Parts: sequence; structure tokens; C-alpha cells
Amino acid sequence: MKKFIIIAITAFPFFTFAQELRDINSVAQKATNLGNLTIEIIIGLAIVWIIFNSFKYFIADGEEGRAKGGMAVLFGVIGLFVILSVWGLVYLLINSFTFQKNTRPPTDNIRIPDPTSRGPY
Repeated sequence: MKKFIIIAITAFPFFTFAQELRDINSVAQKATNLGNLTIEIIIGLAIVWIIFNSFKYFIADGEEGRAKGGMAVLFGVIGLFVILSVWGLVYLLINSFTFQKNTRPPTDNIRIPDPTSRGPY
């Protein structure tokens, strides 16, 4: 264990200087990539949890074992649903409030009334 700590401390500058973080946008992009990777790993673990507990459910001997396996599968499915729902909600919000690069919302249908006229406005 001591060798691992010594190697980690020695290699830390190597890992630190491996990234080129020039501005806040690159830091945000790296954080986003790390968040996406974390979510994908959690989704994978949830799927493995569901499959593993499904096998435990099918090979359980008694009713108590089947009940525990069934509840574990149910909790895994609920957890996976929550993870995917939150991830989808975040992407929905991001796509709703941001625009693609170098584009802007259409302004063709915006009418500005003339303040000197006495129209219906």
C-alpha cells in the first residue's frame, strides 16, 4: 500500500499537467464529460444490478428468497427509471434554453408598434 501511495504522489504532477484547461469553457466541458461518464457508469451498474438480482430471484429456494430478489429487482428498475428521467430532464432543459452555435431565434414575426399611432395596441 505504501508503494502505491508513493507512486501516486510521484505521478500526480503528470496527471495534473496532462489537461489543457485554458478558460472556463474548457473546464466546463471537462466537468460535463466527467458527469456524463459518471451517469453512464451508474446506468451500467443499475442494469448489472437488475440482471444479477433477476438471476437470484429465479434460483432462490424459498418464498423469502424470491421476495428479497423481487424487491431488489423492483428497486433496481425504479432506480434506473429515476436516473434516466433526471438525465432526460437535464437534456430537455439544456436544449430548451440554449441555441446552436452561431444561430439566434427568428425575429421575423416580431412586431413593434409605432408609439405615435393610435392603433389597437
